[in-house]
Amino acid sequence: MVFLFTLTIFLSALLLFMVQPMAGKMLLPSLGGTPGVWNTCMMFFQAVLLLGYLWAHGVSRLRALPQLLVHALLLVAALVALPLSMDRMALSSPLLNSHPNLWLLAALGLGAGLPFLALSTTSPLIQAWFARLNHRRSSDPYFLYAASNGGSLLALLGYPLLVEPVFGVSAQASLWSGSFGVLVMLLLVCGVVTLKSSPGYRAASPAPEVAPADVGALDVEPERGRLSAWGPGEAEDASGAPVDVRQKGLWTLYAFVPSSLMLGVTTYISTDVAAFPLLWVIPLAMYTGSFIVVFSAWRLNLSGIGRVMSLIGTALLVAWIMGATHPAWLLLPLHLVFFGMAAVMVHGRLAAARPAAAHLTSFYLYMSIGGLLGGVFNSLVAPMVFDRVWEYPLMIIVACALRPQSFADKADPERRWKQAAPVVATALMVVSMVTLERLDVAMSQATAVVFFGIPAVVAYSQVERPRRLGLGLMGVLVASSFFGGTLGQVVFKERSFFGTVQMVETPHLYQMMHGGTVHGQAIKDEEGCSPLAYYHPQGPTGAIFELYQRSALSPRIAVLGLGLGAHACYARPTDQMTFYELDPTVVEVARRFGPVSRSQASALRYVVGDARIQLEQDEVAPYGMMIVDAFSSDAIPIHLLTVEAFEMYLTKVQEGGVVAVHISNRYFDLEPVLRGLAEAHGLELRLWDDLELSDAELASGRQSSTWAVMTRDAAKIEALEAIEARWRTSTGPALVWTDDHANVLSAWRR
Repeated sequence: MVFLFTLTIFLSALLLFMVQPMAGKMLLPSLGGTPGVWNTCMMFFQAVLLLGYLWAHGVSRLRALPQLLVHALLLVAALVALPLSMDRMALSSPLLNSHPNLWLLAALGLGAGLPFLALSTTSPLIQAWFARLNHRRSSDPYFLYAASNGGSLLALLGYPLLVEPVFGVSAQASLWSGSFGVLVMLLLVCGVVTLKSSPGYRAASPAPEVAPADVGALDVEPERGRLSAWGPGEAEDASGAPVDVRQKGLWTLYAFVPSSLMLGVTTYISTDVAAFPLLWVIPLAMYTGSFIVVFSAWRLNLSGIGRVMSLIGTALLVAWIMGATHPAWLLLPLHLVFFGMAAVMVHGRLAAARPAAAHLTSFYLYMSIGGLLGGVFNSLVAPMVFDRVWEYPLMIIVACALRPQSFADKADPERRWKQAAPVVATALMVVSMVTLERLDVAMSQATAVVFFGIPAVVAYSQVERPRRLGLGLMGVLVASSFFGGTLGQVVFKERSFFGTVQMVETPHLYQMMHGGTVHGQAIKDEEGCSPLAYYHPQGPTGAIFELYQRSALSPRIAVLGLGLGAHACYARPTDQMTFYELDPTVVEVARRFGPVSRSQASALRYVVGDARIQLEQDEVAPYGMMIVDAFSSDAIPIHLLTVEAFEMYLTKVQEGGVVAVHISNRYFDLEPVLRGLAEAHGLELRLWDDLELSDAELASGRQSSTWAVMTRDAAKIEALEAIEARWRTSTGPALVWTDDHANVLSAWRR
């Protein structure tokens, strides 16, 4: 019996968490893989999860037979809605460009909403059914939640490692649909078993009382801060007495903080520290794994975990203030370790506060409300309120403040001056920062580390008093809002659905930053138009435009990705250049700070929206050259490098035209992908790795880059090699990416 219910809840969670990466994969050709897309997807699934828990909470109040029949109707409706598909929301919808988050929510609702809703009901409902069986473990069915999260963890790790490399999206959807049918049969069997075992039961009836020693649940002993059997003051007694508002508020809070923290750390590390696809799997897997840990029989010292977590969190807070993104090999593990410890610690308090089985569905309902609020805060509220990923350091501080105190912590006397130290240090720092800002005094990086590090250390001295620690760290964060950074004066900063774009002013340059990546440079107060960085005239871009200008090609140029618009500096008076840019904020920045306003082009056109979709819908004359230069922080969007994407590009470029691709990347080797595209479409391919630059070249504004040129005209390749001998042929195995199947890990740079 235990095996049947465990298998059912395990398979349900496996399918539930398989939907999320599948949906993201299906959405790639429409919106790409930006953190904003991922966070909105998470918010949608959390909202549907809440609806599923509401369904389970309501249905569990029915008699056994009506409950089974009503739930069977939902399962049948979910079967009818299969297979999963993200094509039910039209790409031509105006919402896609004006409100991409609303378009995304609608696409998810139409494509996966009903099956996901049915799956969302399984965990609380199966546990509620098991609690009514005549079994020795029925009094505490929460162990099944650990099995549920085991299935979730397997799905998250198995998808990128096992499923995605082997199966295309259409095959994945078919296999998933078949597995869902098996799950429906298992659920019906579980329902029948429950019906037979408790013929007259009402789900609202109280569970049988058991002695605390038999429960085997995990809890926090307030005096020792350890997970153990039911402890005083935290969990509810086994009789199923009513749960007060404070307890429900704690359930919501303990679910909200890890949910928000997971999305915050994912956004931050995927844009500022290490921007590569599928990085989101790691925090989500750690988030899910923390539930397995805290709802199992392991004993954990939550107070000790929280003390170490607070130390790492204090250091990360200072690093965030400083804008530190390197070395990634150190910062990335630190961010993930902190999140893992925070998730275990806060979810440990959630597990400790769980009620008796009579209130099981209510517990999961409020837990899902907290998770949804975390998603809403990060996906909808934060981008509108904050101009940077402020939600991440805020949740770092809240997590530190939620560390449970041990008995020794409470018994430790402190002097009043020590208690006031964080407040005094914070006040002095705020006054100093305001004074420096008004005097327009720049601060070196070393000075800034000391300036913020010392108050952070003073705040950490209150680690035995978590709330006081949180107050001190909050003061440090508030003071940092007056800090302009050490890279230069930030003259523009705006956050949108697609991320944060900021312009940094140095004595001679403007630099456009997206996350931790420089996306363009422009000379201040320049009368002419000088392309810099990856587009320097002495680099690959200069050779590409020289080839174009020597050829008898159409004077129309398409550029996928705007940046600061350095490409426009190469335009002749007869040229017309069209920029396809996803983020309208980037267009605003380029027009205001970039060199596009000084271009000689006869016409500059800006098309806002996903480059691939807009280009396909754009009815224009063929282009002589197309440049693919669209990046999300440091990663090129995968859906722009598929066979189908290039097939469309070639229909928009005149016969014998040129397609240039910027493939500079720290984490992925995209050359085999281009080799596969060249072979699939019969194109000549040449590459230039412009990586070894002298100090003089760097001083001139040139940056390392790797570019590729593709064309069907062999004569143009000969002309390109005559212009610059460093263009090389590409040899080795090829990777073929399609919209249906693109194994991202196959291009990992080893």
